[in-house]
Amino acid sequence: MEHIAAIMMLVGCTQGNVECKELSAPAVGFETAEECQALLQPSLNDFRSKYKIVYGKCAAIDPALYTEDATITWAITPSNELDIQITFDEPAMPLLVAGKRDQQRLLSN
Repeated sequence: MEHIAAIMMLVGCTQGNVECKELSAPAVGFETAEECQALLQPSLNDFRSKYKIVYGKCAAIDPALYTEDATITWAITPSNELDIQITFDEPAMPLLVAGKRDQQRLLSN
C-alpha cells in the first residue's frame, strides 16, 4: 500500500483575491513532498489561461494520518500567498443503540 506524504492545494481567482475557488489537483496525494513540488508549477500553468491569478502550495502531512478525516482550510494572506491549514478530526466514538424487544417469538410452518 502506498503512503501519502503531501497534498497539493490549488486556488484560482478571477477578480483579484475576491472571487477565488479551489481547483482540482493532478492527484489526491503524493508519496513524497518532492513529487508534489515537481508537479506544482506545471499544475499552476495549466490553470493560468482560465484564472487571472492562480495560487498553489504543497503541504506535507503525516502518512499515518492520511486515512483519517481531515479539514483543509485555506486563505490568501495580505502578502498574496496561499496559506493552508490541515486539521485532523477526532475519530467519532462508536454509537450504541439499545432497545427493548418483545420476548414472544412467532413460529410458523
